[in-house]
Amino acid sequence: MTQTIVRAIDVGYGNTKFVQFHAKGSEIACSLFPSIAPQASSGADLTGGVFQRRNTITVEVNGVRYEVGRDARLAQDPSYGRTLDADFSMTDAYMALVRGAIAYMGVPHLDHLILGLPVNTYAQHQDALIKRMTGVHRIPDQSGNQIDVEVRSVTVTPQPIGAFFDYTIRNNVYGRMRNQTNLLIDPGYYTLDWVVAHGVKMINARSGAHSGGMSSILATIGESVSKELGHQISDFSTIDDAIRTGTQPRFFGKQRDISSHIRLGKEKARQFVSVLANRVGNGGVDIDNIIIAGGGAEFFRELIQEKFPNHELVITEDPVFANVRGFQLAGEQQVRSQGFNAARVPA
Repeated sequence: MTQTIVRAIDVGYGNTKFVQFHAKGSEIACSLFPSIAPQASSGADLTGGVFQRRNTITVEVNGVRYEVGRDARLAQDPSYGRTLDADFSMTDAYMALVRGAIAYMGVPHLDHLILGLPVNTYAQHQDALIKRMTGVHRIPDQSGNQIDVEVRSVTVTPQPIGAFFDYTIRNNVYGRMRNQTNLLIDPGYYTLDWVVAHGVKMINARSGAHSGGMSSILATIGESVSKELGHQISDFSTIDDAIRTGTQPRFFGKQRDISSHIRLGKEKARQFVSVLANRVGNGGVDIDNIIIAGGGAEFFRELIQEKFPNHELVITEDPVFANVRGFQLAGEQQVRSQGFNAARVPA
């Protein structure tokens, strides 16, 4: 009997996270690469056999070749910027990132693919995204040969819901928390997303997204650092890396203490959390659990605690991968519950 292949991809504005492999009873093997898709160069290879080649994959979308992958930053010129708008999932760049993730997986086909969308674009783009991603995708294999990988069915879910499945299933508390009211918070790169749900039944009036993720915070910090340096910083990845790793970034070859600038970013983030708290309402008195996931989880933790001082916050393990792990677990659960047959499951 052929094994059903289920995989999850979480294309965020900052990084594209994907599941490479998952066997029952084992840890979910995940990986990521930056969500940037510069057009591929048609020039000659300049490594000369001396330098290592970039760890990237070239994929084609609508006749345009894009270079995506772990070293994609090395392929972009300084004028290239990330796509930061609500229609990101409908762009060719998004498609290139999905195809890059599938290429890294090395699978012959996908019986079921699970994707996520921000809360504020989920209703608008869910059906269109399912339609876009279902079908045949031409990608390079590990030898560089072009192959066709069929995606047979697709599910799209609000991104923070992934964190619920990740935390509850991996910690064996799904049975309890499915009957409780949960606040799921995902501080992403472009948006701060949150879902209030009874189990996995979303309460729309109290859920939402605010266009104020880490990108806006990094811009605030970057502007402040630029004034101190007397030089405009256009790429905030160095600052982003420094915040995540707790290190000091280097500018002009020297380390800089940016703690005072980070405080400005915290004030910006505090405004975003106020929007969330107002939408959730009632001081969260009826919220049983608060789960935080996503790349900005640690940065936002103390600010969320300020707004919900009577709750014990939970940050998922390795939070940048929480949503995609949850998508994977939810997809596998869906497949089992349906007695999955790819030929009869509608996309």
